This record gives sequence, C-alpha cells and structure tokens, in this order.
Amino acid sequence: MILPVLGGPTGSGKTALTQVLDPKRFEIVSFDSRQVYRDLPVGTTAPTPSESNYIRHWLVGFLNANESINASQFSIWAREAINDIRNRGKIPFLIGGTGFYLRAFLLGMYPVPNVPKETKDYVLELSLEEARTQLFAKDPKALASLSPQDGYRIKRALEVVLTGVLWSDVSKETVGGYLSEYPNLQVVGHCLDWPREILYRRINRRVEEITTGMLAETKEVVSKYGADCPGLRTLGYNFALAFLNGTIDSNTFIEQLAQSHRNYAKRQITWFKKDPLLSPISFEAAVQLYTNIEKI
Repeated sequence: MILPVLGGPTGSGKTALTQVLDPKRFEIVSFDSRQVYRDLPVGTTAPTPSESNYIRHWLVGFLNANESINASQFSIWAREAINDIRNRGKIPFLIGGTGFYLRAFLLGMYPVPNVPKETKDYVLELSLEEARTQLFAKDPKALASLSPQDGYRIKRALEVVLTGVLWSDVSKETVGGYLSEYPNLQVVGHCLDWPREILYRRINRRVEEITTGMLAETKEVVSKYGADCPGLRTLGYNFALAFLNGTIDSNTFIEQLAQSHRNYAKRQITWFKKDPLLSPISFEAAVQLYTNIEKI
C-alpha cells in the first residue's frame, strides 16, 4: 500500500496542491492543529468551502474554539479517517504543517502520563526562563537534551515532570505509531521547499489578505467564548486581540502578524528537515509526482 505524505511550512501551497489531485482517488487527512477550529478559518487559512467541495478534507473545522486538542486524541481521529477512506477504496493523503502531530501519528509518541489542566495552565503562564529554571531543578538531563530556545518542548517536559515522572525517562523511545502496525506500507513523503525569500513574500501577501477577516472572526470568538479560549492561542491571534483592545495600531498588527508567520515558517522548515520520512521537493515537482502517483 502507498501512503502519500506532504509536509510544508505555512504559505508553501499545501492546500493549493490538493486542488490538482483526483478527488475520485484521494481524500485529504489534514495534520494541522489549528485548522481544526470551525470558528477560525481565516486566521488559520483553512481550506475554503470550494476547496473542500472539490476534494474532501478530514479533520478540518470540526471543533469549537473553546475546545482543546492534543496529539494523542488527534492520532485517534486520523486513524479513523484513514480507515474510512481505505474502506471505500480511496487513497488517504496526509498533509499538513503541524510536524509534531504528523510524526506522532506515524512513528508513535512518548509514553507520557496525562497532565492535569491546572498544571498545563500553570506552565503556560511561565516565562521561558522560569520554565528552564524549574526543569533544571527537577530533571537536569531533560533540559540538557533540549534546545535552550525551544519553549514548547521545555514547557512540555516541565508539565510531565510536575506530575512526578521524569521526562528524561519517558522520552527514551516512542510507542505505538501507525507505521509500526503496517510495516509494508510505502510512505511517499516530501516537504514543500521554496527559496526563503520567495516563501516570505508569499507569507507577507497572505497576511495582507487575511487581516480583515481575522479581526472579524476574533471578535466573534471573543463574544462566544472569551479571549482566553484555546482557539485564540493560535498563531497571530494575540496580535488581533491587541489591536482590538487598542494597544497596537493597524500597521503594527500587520507587521507583527507577518513576522510571527515568518518565524513560524522558519521553525517548521527546521522541523521538517529533520523528519526521516520526508525529503524536500519543489511545488512543481510535487504536483508532477502526486498526480502520477500510480506510476510509483
């Protein structure tokens, strides 16, 4: 069996590529931890209704902005989607920018304990320096294994440590993973690769296109669920909230939104370059490859 997988940074054209696939043969399983929110399609640049009508996208726009999500639950939903697609004789196409979710599903996850919400909330409010200090005091081996600027993983490790389990113990090997169940599965995996200056221009143009709609949906979500709901922790919505609260002007909003997306793209590129299942590919080559995948 073939399993096509495509990663890529924000603005690299992942959704555009789905529009050249044959919808009679493929369905998309989206691995994007933010496009799951039905209330935030503009700011997360989720597939539009016409794009989703052309080819089915699973795991897009099915949660409210006041609901949380994690990689473990996402993997369960992805497995259900893939089974449904295969049972109907189609090919599931895994595509997305949340590299951690994609890798966790395919290769498995560390056997970490459940972390109470109050612990997550506590760690979330810590500065990176405070989180590093606490992790060093409780599990210095864990801190030494992580990049000092990797705030996400440092805080994730601290969450686990605060439950009484050492991150340095549970992070030795992953368990589970879709590929471990299907050893004969042929992964056709790539990551969209653009010259950095072109990618940044694409991102800047996209930001200009989404600002008005993003502000409108931010207002709506705040009115429904409040400003501290999980959905509004999505990239860039802090700047939308700051603008709506009058603490920054429109130019600053656009500049900070664009910079945050460029910084995020840089982190995504670094992640995907280290992914053993994905190799870089240009957009044009990806179109050629995946539209002729039956020849592989």
